[in-house]
Amino acid sequence: MSIIERAIDKMGDKPRKDQEVTDKKLSPRQRARREEDARKAGELANAIEARENQTQIPELDEAIEAKYKRPATKVEDNSEAGANESDNQMTSSESVTPEDVEVVDPDILISKLGIEGILSAEGGRSRLAEEYRLIKRPLLVKAFSNSHQDQSVAGIVHNNVIMVSSSVAGEGKTFTSLNLAISIAMEMDQTVLLIDSDLAKPGLSKMLDIRGEQGLTDYLSGNTKDIGSLFKKTDIPKLTVLAAGTAHSRSTELLASRAMGKLLDELAQRYSDRVVIFDSPPLLATTESVVLSRQMGQICLVVESSSTPQYMVKQALGSLHSTDNVSLILNKVKPDLLSTGYAYGYGYGQGYGEKA
Repeated sequence: MSIIERAIDKMGDKPRKDQEVTDKKLSPRQRARREEDARKAGELANAIEARENQTQIPELDEAIEAKYKRPATKVEDNSEAGANESDNQMTSSESVTPEDVEVVDPDILISKLGIEGILSAEGGRSRLAEEYRLIKRPLLVKAFSNSHQDQSVAGIVHNNVIMVSSSVAGEGKTFTSLNLAISIAMEMDQTVLLIDSDLAKPGLSKMLDIRGEQGLTDYLSGNTKDIGSLFKKTDIPKLTVLAAGTAHSRSTELLASRAMGKLLDELAQRYSDRVVIFDSPPLLATTESVVLSRQMGQICLVVESSSTPQYMVKQALGSLHSTDNVSLILNKVKPDLLSTGYAYGYGYGQGYGEKA
């Protein structure tokens, strides 16, 4: 007797002859129960038969997992063989076609702006490129050493946050900021965020043709909550820019606010490979740069060769709460004065008080 027959017999669906007479004497309620037992026996028999005849198939959860681990592709093959081949081959990110990758157009095309004296993102062995390699190396070494605790302010001062300033206007600090950012962005392991914090005269924003757009002041004043929406991507892959933003009458207070401290912590710590560069006002021109300097991990003071008086440099350094984290960059050095060094031949054309 088969499994099915034994199951049916056990449940009473196939009554024996000696039970037929007894069945006639059953009450309607007993007869209904007997029929219900027979129905259940049939369902059990069908289940047993299905289990005996089924073939081995992959587990459903494994099949689903394998499907959703594969990247989307443009390959279309409705055949069973094609489907199996796709399952076996398309299991890594290398299978993604160019059409599957979202390409974001840059907001700033630095290469198209025609700015004289700016480093080429393609690199090379030019004198300018070599000079900035010399400048950036000690800055990067310190940038990714342990941050130090500054007792004069609350919180941590991050060494990967660098301010570029000068004593007075016209010494080339904006060109230096941009070139330094480009040079660091060409490193294999670093990304750069360049911020125009010269709120009184946003020369970097003007140079990059983003003057008047929302930026740093809009975030600090609360007009914009999402700082990421203010970032401008450039045609240099690892370089992002934040404009100075809308003019604000209390810009010094904004830079000294708690919101600024929180922003610095966020920018410095979110990405372990990020360098944040602030193009700040000249130290002797406004109070903003002095306030900002107290929150900087490193300060680069640009000095125009054969032009800036020594007493101005000393006065600018004296305005800082500390000079332990200050580096001097001698700018606009004549080619025959130094064979190598921190110098280039272009500068910031207009000073404070002159019309833009």
